Amino acid sequence: MDEALTMRQRFVELAPWHVNGTLSPADRAWVDDYIRSHPEARAELEWYALLRHEIRADVPKVSPDAGLERLLHRVRLER
Repeated sequence: MDEALTMRQRFVELAPWHVNGTLSPADRAWVDDYIRSHPEARAELEWYALLRHEIRADVPKVSPDAGLERLLHRVRLER
């Protein structure tokens, strides 16, 4: 396989994880190096970041204890 294609494939696999901040430091450094030499990849990474932001903005806010009272009530009833 062509080295440029292999590097591109690696970028595509790592880009979403770069955006959400879960890459290892070594993989993050690799993506940062890649986008420095491939401006189109930087634009793609920005698109992933925008998509992440849009998805998070559309998710309704839910209380962390939503449903907890109902669950505890069921547990109490089953005792």
